[in-house]
Amino acid sequence: MARPRAETFAERLEPVVPKEEADISALSDDMADVLYPGRRPRPFRMGVSFDRWAGEGYERAVALARRSEAYRETSELGNTVHHAEFTVEEAAALRDLFALVGARPGTEVTFDRKRVPYARELWLPLFWVFVKEPE
Repeated sequence: MARPRAETFAERLEPVVPKEEADISALSDDMADVLYPGRRPRPFRMGVSFDRWAGEGYERAVALARRSEAYRETSELGNTVHHAEFTVEEAAALRDLFALVGARPGTEVTFDRKRVPYARELWLPLFWVFVKEPE
C-alpha cells in the first residue's frame, strides 16, 4: 500500500520545531497573544496617556496614574508622557484621573493598550459601570 501523496512541499518536510511551546512564561504578553492567542489570559484594562504640563493638578494626576500596576513613563521629543492602565477593580481611580486630564490636549484613551474609536464617548462610560461607590 502506497503512502498518501503530500500536496505541498512543506508537508513533505519533517517537523523541526514543535508547533507549540510548553512554557511561554518568558514571552511578553504581546508576543504570547500573537503566537498563542487566548493561552495566557490577561486582565482587561482601560488606559489613559497624558503629557507633562506645568500647572495645577499635574502632581495629583501623576500620583493617581502611579497607583496603576501597569504605570510607565516614556519620553517623546523631550516631553514626558505618562501611561496608566486600570483593571475593573481600579475603575474609580481611572475616573478620577480622567477628570483631571481628559480635557487636556494630547490625552489618549486606550482599550487594552490599543486605540479604538469612540474610546472617550463610549468605552469609558461603560467602564465606569464598574466603579464601586463607598457605602
